[in-house]
Amino acid sequence: MLRFTIQVILILVVFAGALRAGGRPEKAIASIYLAMMLLNVAQAILLGRWSDDTYGGVQLFHFALDLAALAGVVCVILLYHRWWTIWVGSAQLVAVGAHLVKFAAVPLNPFVYSIMERWPVWVAIVLTGLGTLLHWRRERRGGAI
Repeated sequence: MLRFTIQVILILVVFAGALRAGGRPEKAIASIYLAMMLLNVAQAILLGRWSDDTYGGVQLFHFALDLAALAGVVCVILLYHRWWTIWVGSAQLVAVGAHLVKFAAVPLNPFVYSIMERWPVWVAIVLTGLGTLLHWRRERRGGAI
C-alpha cells in the first residue's frame, strides 16, 4: 500500500504542476494518469477489494484502463510535438503488451506480469513531470511551442 500511496502523491504533484506550468500535452497526459488512478480507486471501493493482486490471470480492468490510456496518449502524440510523449506512449505500450502476452496464454510469471503492468505507469508519470518542467523552462526563455 505504501507504493500506491507514493504513486498517488506523485500523480497529484505532477498533475498540479502540469495545470500550473504545463502546456496542453502536459495537462492532457497528466489528466489521463490522474483519471486512471481515480478509476482504479473507484473500482476498489465498489468491489471492496483491489483487483486480483496475485496476477495469476489477466487483469481485465487494468487492461481496459491501459488500453484507454494508450489511445489517449497516442492522440496527444499525434496532436502535439513533444519528444517525451512518444516515450510515454512506448511505456504505455509495454503495459498493454503485458496483458496481451497474458491473454495469449504465454507462460508468464505473475511477478513479471505485475512489473510489466505496473512500472510503465511510474515511467509515464516521471516523464510527464519532466516534460512539464522542460515546457516551463522553455516558456521562461520565451520559446514556448
